[in-house]
Amino acid sequence: MMMREPLLKLKHVTRRFRSGARDLTVLPEMTLSIHKGEFVAIVGPSGSGKSTLMQLLGCLDRADSGSYRIDGREVQTLSADDLARLRRERFGFVFQRYHLIAHLGALENIEVPAIYRGIRREPRRAHALDLLARLGLTDRANHLPGALSGGQQQRVSIARALMNGADIILADEPTGALDSESGRDVLTILRELNAQGRTSILVTHDMQVAASTHRIVEIREGRIVGDRIVAERSGQARLSSPGPFVARPSQSTQRGFPASRMAWRALFARKLRTLLTMLGVVIGIASVLSVVGIGESTRRDVARQVTSLGPNTIDVYPGKDWGDSQASSIKTLVPSDAELLQRQSYVDSVTTETRCAVLLRYRNVDANAQAGGVGEYFLRVHGIELTAGAFFGSRDVQR
Repeated sequence: MMMREPLLKLKHVTRRFRSGARDLTVLPEMTLSIHKGEFVAIVGPSGSGKSTLMQLLGCLDRADSGSYRIDGREVQTLSADDLARLRRERFGFVFQRYHLIAHLGALENIEVPAIYRGIRREPRRAHALDLLARLGLTDRANHLPGALSGGQQQRVSIARALMNGADIILADEPTGALDSESGRDVLTILRELNAQGRTSILVTHDMQVAASTHRIVEIREGRIVGDRIVAERSGQARLSSPGPFVARPSQSTQRGFPASRMAWRALFARKLRTLLTMLGVVIGIASVLSVVGIGESTRRDVARQVTSLGPNTIDVYPGKDWGDSQASSIKTLVPSDAELLQRQSYVDSVTTETRCAVLLRYRNVDANAQAGGVGEYFLRVHGIELTAGAFFGSRDVQR
């Protein structure tokens, strides 16, 4: 007799996280198989790796090594879009803290997965109302999460998990925030969903809660230390099965409208927070633009100053070095050398310079000064611009 292929199959899966200067291995070589229709509890103390395993099973995280197959399909090779599609169509998530959108009513919270799947409004609304009715919340359809009890909020989150017809339910401590009676009701619903054929995986640290499932997998320090069958599947589901939710997705333009409307409602639901967020964004962008502008202006100013210093200019002086006492007597550096250099292809401009101390007199006022004789390209060589007047040219030099 052929053994049927597991619905979910982890084989030698390892997951590590960076902790300071070293890697922390949370799941070392995890191997686990879960068949279609099982109701499995994953138990263990805090820090044992339960949540990490749940995230891997729900395709919310990727393993560092090993193989994970869903219905024989290797998950490790899927793209981000394929993983999102897989999560949207195969998995339903139930969380300890519900994670309902505070400004949306119960019915609208349930519709959210179908909105992002692109289901049209009429079939989406009809299916959400049907789920509310089966979970006994018809009269709470328009109530905000704050007006619902903990048990009712958890029922809404279960209905949301079923909205896209998920056949795998992942429940992370679904009774942890509930009182005993509400917790029993939620477990009853999960058992009935499992009786309809859905594969249910429950993460908990409470062994009494785990005892309501059919199989208990105990992990400690990322390793399976126990895997036992508690009870065989039995009984019929009291909840009526809705059957598969089949609806043709709408066009991308029609799909974006309800999502945009939800986004606007979220913005206006918390006006002060939205205002402060926008103010922070505006201040941040303005600060970045100001810093970039100041930096660019400073860069140009520095570049202009460096250019004015003549970084590509070479000065040639007579003598061996600075302070050469014989420099003034050297007569071999003559104007014809400048003319020869000017004719070279790699030279832009050349100017001769000579300086001497002179006595300046204006009326009856005398002053000592430095006078310089230069060539016609003096301003160009030194990157100097005249603010007024005109500089002499080649004919002036010749004269």
